[in-house]
Amino acid sequence: MSVIFCGDLVLPYHTDVDYSAILPLFKNHRTIVNFEGSILKDEKETTLYRWNDKFSLYSCPKVLNVLKDLNVEVVSLCNNHILDYQHDINETIDILKKYNIESWGLKNHDVWKSKLNGKPLFVITFATFSNEHSLPLFSPLKVIEEIKEIRQQNKDSYIVVFPHWGIEKFYYPEPADRSLAHRMIDAGVDLIVGHHPHVIQPIEIYKGKHIFYSLGNFILPQTFYADKKLVYRQQEVKNEFIVKWDGMNVNIYSLYFDVENNVLRPNLDYDIQKDYSLFATEYDWWTYCRVFCSKSSLLNIAFRTRFFTNDFGERINWIQRNLFRIIRKVMIRMGIHNPY
Repeated sequence: MSVIFCGDLVLPYHTDVDYSAILPLFKNHRTIVNFEGSILKDEKETTLYRWNDKFSLYSCPKVLNVLKDLNVEVVSLCNNHILDYQHDINETIDILKKYNIESWGLKNHDVWKSKLNGKPLFVITFATFSNEHSLPLFSPLKVIEEIKEIRQQNKDSYIVVFPHWGIEKFYYPEPADRSLAHRMIDAGVDLIVGHHPHVIQPIEIYKGKHIFYSLGNFILPQTFYADKKLVYRQQEVKNEFIVKWDGMNVNIYSLYFDVENNVLRPNLDYDIQKDYSLFATEYDWWTYCRVFCSKSSLLNIAFRTRFFTNDFGERINWIQRNLFRIIRKVMIRMGIHNPY
């Protein structure tokens, strides 16, 4: 048996998605997804969002049918949208439990324990950029130490990291995330599967272990969430990956989300090999920083990018991103910037 890892999933009211074409991929396997928003049982709750300067994602109760169809065993709640609404998140957890779906991640850096083909399986989740969610501040050092402890106590086990990290709609992993990925593998991790940027990012193989910096979206319809319509201008958001893993073998499946018709299907024409090309070259930290900055905007570099893999770097970036959020709010109010 294998575990299938998927990216961001939500299903708002008045929206249906046809995912019938991908169901055979999930048959007889277990699935883990990033659950990008709470379940709102009453549509009236969609008016009770916490922030005016961001999209507030959620799911309606019909999402439970999707989760069951896809054999979802556990969902990560560790992301920047899970607390978007004035809603008791324990209601979402309880609803999931009634459908025999586990959840984890609200502590920001949390471990889910299970078994995979007879061996212990540990899946660690965390979210960076803590100014954009209400979870505790992320600590790279704490994660590294926990991985070392798990590996020391469970030598014959599988350790997977399932992080919510990176810059939205950007095609390259942050330098801090790449350094952290390497350190986590050095500490004993077997597989890293990231999400949050909404687009596919390059795949890296480090010391024989796969790093998927971003799978892209999974099921995230471009429609109204509360009073704002979500529209991605980049066509690349239509491409996405899911990853099947049995503890040894990695299988990548490319999917295509038809945003006009809300149809999710296999994408047989997608060239997965091109996503290995960037890290076919072994960049050191400094050289990769130069590559990253050459592809990025000054705004991203100054306010959104994490360069250093330590707790001090996380605190500095918390300040940077808060400044960016203040500037963004002012620009929206002045009519200079209209993201909606």
